[in-house]
Amino acid sequence: MEMVISSDQSSLMKSLLIALFSFVGVVSLSASEKPNVLFVISDDLSYNLGGMGHEVCKTPHLDEFSKSSVAFTRAYTQFPLCAPSRASLFSGQYPATNGVSGNGGNVAEDRVTLPKHFQNNGYWAARVSKIYHMGIPSDVLQGTNGGDHEPSWNERFNIMAMESMTPGKIVDYLNPDDPKAFKKERKVWQKANDSGEPYQMISEARSQFTVTEVADEDEGLLADVMAADKAIELLGQRAEDGKPFFLAVGFVRPHFPFIGTTSNMSHYALEDIEYPAFPEDDFGDIPPQAINSKMEFSEHAIRDLRRGYYGSITHMDEQFGRLMAELDRLELRDNTIVVFVSDHGYMIGEHSMHKKSKLWEEAIHVPLMISVPGWEGGTRCNEFVELVDLYPTIAELAGLPADPGAQGLTLTGLMKDPTSKREEKSDAYTQVSKGHGLRTGKWAFMWYPKSKKDKEAFMLYDMEKDPKQFNNLAMNPEYAAVMGELKERLEERVEAAKQ
Repeated sequence: MEMVISSDQSSLMKSLLIALFSFVGVVSLSASEKPNVLFVISDDLSYNLGGMGHEVCKTPHLDEFSKSSVAFTRAYTQFPLCAPSRASLFSGQYPATNGVSGNGGNVAEDRVTLPKHFQNNGYWAARVSKIYHMGIPSDVLQGTNGGDHEPSWNERFNIMAMESMTPGKIVDYLNPDDPKAFKKERKVWQKANDSGEPYQMISEARSQFTVTEVADEDEGLLADVMAADKAIELLGQRAEDGKPFFLAVGFVRPHFPFIGTTSNMSHYALEDIEYPAFPEDDFGDIPPQAINSKMEFSEHAIRDLRRGYYGSITHMDEQFGRLMAELDRLELRDNTIVVFVSDHGYMIGEHSMHKKSKLWEEAIHVPLMISVPGWEGGTRCNEFVELVDLYPTIAELAGLPADPGAQGLTLTGLMKDPTSKREEKSDAYTQVSKGHGLRTGKWAFMWYPKSKKDKEAFMLYDMEKDPKQFNNLAMNPEYAAVMGELKERLEERVEAAKQ
């Protein structure tokens, strides 16, 4: 677009227009010049990638992707629970500002979310499967929208799959008899799927501590295969029409139930799976607010659940590889920004706990990789970053104007020079329902304010000497000065997140 200014216009008007076009001129780029965005988010994926140093988990496709991307080794969620984390990421706001602090909350309809921002700037925006919160496995079994943000999308596509009811080898360590209901229920599910009638998940299919191994020839029955199939179909359509796109693809693995094919699971022998041992007196210095889903499983069960979790990750990794292969085949890679991230981490036996929603390292530390056409890849950034930073980052990478409602800070400077220091925000802040956490280079600090039920509590871990967080130093007087500094900084972060 070209703007012509007549000679009799004031110099002030000329200056204003020049300034304006310097700021928003990117909006006038032609469709062919605008980069596409493929945003891939995995569910409940801890920092468990082979290429990022995990000794057991096999993720060859993500490892390959890291060679063309900037990998952030210290990326942290703003809330280790699905709905709040995803709401924060896509709204660009901390939970204290967007108001979503539980799985029942939703982003306000009038909030200009990240995909809506792209829509407003000429993009086609769509999602496949879980992007905002969905109940897993319920919304996948039922093929329903969950807590979606409808204004974010031009189109949206749900996946309907059998999840733990998929035929295969099924072991439920919490409710061993539940899988007995699946043979009959599959017929009910299939009838609903064929007819388009609503389906209601049975309680036995919740499968929170289940490992399901599916024959390779039946992998087409699995949710993430279906999601990849649909995304590949949409990429083909986008390649033909030439309009810039923002395509968000949600893989629900490795969220429970832990599902993978025989080939996926074959990478993991039970005897090779580490058991997350912990001291006998581990709970002696842990406040009650920090204890989450304490479960008494046998060592065999813990190892097998971890085996299933890793197999689910490898299964998800395969589907990511299919997306990248199709992007290359369609010759879209040279004009597509690709983001891979997880909403939060997960615990399987650490401290005898399970799941997420607390401030333990396994629950808040996540993988994050971003690939930009023409930018150097294969680099790592060790600065602390937050998922709330993705909104301004992706907008800037695509040449879009900044959104004034976004609270995160762009990562583009770190991407251009991954060895540079991030002076404006050198730590990471995470919130949970009863507390707040701060991660710095050396320290993990947690603060649980006083409530009607619990007294004020603190946790302090030296992450250089105690990365598994067994020795709470908060009550040690030798660390009083450190505690004071971290408490002051955390209070600053808590207040800033409300603005």
